[in-house]
Amino acid sequence: MSHVMQAPGSILYQNKGQTVTLIDIPLSISLSQGTPGYPSTELLYSHPPLEKPHPSIEPRTVKAKQRVQERRSDTGLALPPFPPDLLTQGLAEICAEYRLAFCSQRRVVLLRPQHDKEEQVEKGTADLFEESTTKSGIGVTGRGTGVWREPQGPLILASSALSDECEVPQISDLTNKVIGNSSARPVLVQVGRPDRKYTIPPFSIFMLSKIGKREASHFSRLATRLFPEPSLSAAPGQFDFILLDPPWENRSVRRSKTYGTRRKADEDPMHVLSGMLGKHMAPGALVACWITNKASVREVALQAFESWGVELVEEWAWLKTTVHGEPICDPHGSMRRPYETVLIGRTIDLTFDAFNDSDSTKPTTKRLIVGVPDLHSRKPCLKEIIEPMMRNRSSYRALDIFARNLTAGWWSWGDEVLKYNWKAYWTDGSAQVEGGTQAEGSTGVDTGCSSKLMNGNMAEAGNVDDAK
Repeated sequence: MSHVMQAPGSILYQNKGQTVTLIDIPLSISLSQGTPGYPSTELLYSHPPLEKPHPSIEPRTVKAKQRVQERRSDTGLALPPFPPDLLTQGLAEICAEYRLAFCSQRRVVLLRPQHDKEEQVEKGTADLFEESTTKSGIGVTGRGTGVWREPQGPLILASSALSDECEVPQISDLTNKVIGNSSARPVLVQVGRPDRKYTIPPFSIFMLSKIGKREASHFSRLATRLFPEPSLSAAPGQFDFILLDPPWENRSVRRSKTYGTRRKADEDPMHVLSGMLGKHMAPGALVACWITNKASVREVALQAFESWGVELVEEWAWLKTTVHGEPICDPHGSMRRPYETVLIGRTIDLTFDAFNDSDSTKPTTKRLIVGVPDLHSRKPCLKEIIEPMMRNRSSYRALDIFARNLTAGWWSWGDEVLKYNWKAYWTDGSAQVEGGTQAEGSTGVDTGCSSKLMNGNMAEAGNVDDAK
């Protein structure tokens, strides 16, 4: 039995075994901003949905294909393709059961030509974050070179009957400290100018900082202070679910220059996390880590799992498709692949029999997530998918590391945690989209896609993850 999901969820289709899921990516992020008691009504500005696959860049001759395969085999650059039967059968299952477009209507932002991208990338927030580099001694982008200043304790925001807004003079007032919204309603924070407003979702907590040794030590202290008592499943300062989306280096990232990638070993945030994150994982906690299609990246992620006492139990593939359900490129191509992988691990809990099997030869469960890609680096929010896997979904503790947006009820940590909570990225979901001009290359078939020009503030294209 399969299920075509009904609104207002972001899951458009899911089979009974939950091994195949079709998700709307912008909607998954939008819905994660609210709670059942105070749902979000705003929509996230997005990239036009793809209507046809990308042009092939595969080698044309047999000899050229062999050279590519030999190079990748010799250097260990590329992982073997995800199981082809899961990709093809899963996609066929969705197409047979789900007859609508593969994404909901989007509020679309028009893009300038390719050669203007570098000027547009992060145009709306780069100047704001640069202020932190010069004024607070350590920038939220991690480029600061000033002297470390011991941060203050946690800052708790709260809405009131009088106002749901507050104001701080500059971004450094929010940097390198744990900040939380303790109320059931969102709080709007203005940073200096009126056009710099950020929405803090209900019950969300964040730490806007780079991930270094000192920041990690500070995070650990404040996590214990904010969670001083054990929950039903976690000790003080521990989490039941931890999600990581490290900025792994790849060719598309180097080309776009959209965010910093991993640095030398002593500055590598994954190295920092390997030394401290394990103590913040509850017994039986789930850990999810996005990786690229590169063997060395997978090895680093699995080494981190081992340092945390986490056993790999599942692997998920996010298959990127057009609005009509076609993979955006050949799933078995040698140059690039239309999917990204999420490694799912679980810490051992000797008190919970269902997860007391330590047989390392047991095969990992494979699941398929299908979604039409959006802006580069914008991945589906996994909250709606992961919550049914929580032992107590009403009171679990979650931490999103390297986050690019906040999530209601979750902790978020990284140097871009407020990026997509900037109000300029959002529009009122109940309002009509202005203009109505279709974006270049978009016919609006089945999706009703509209477009709105935002002065080039959002300019990232939905790049394909290179199969390096």
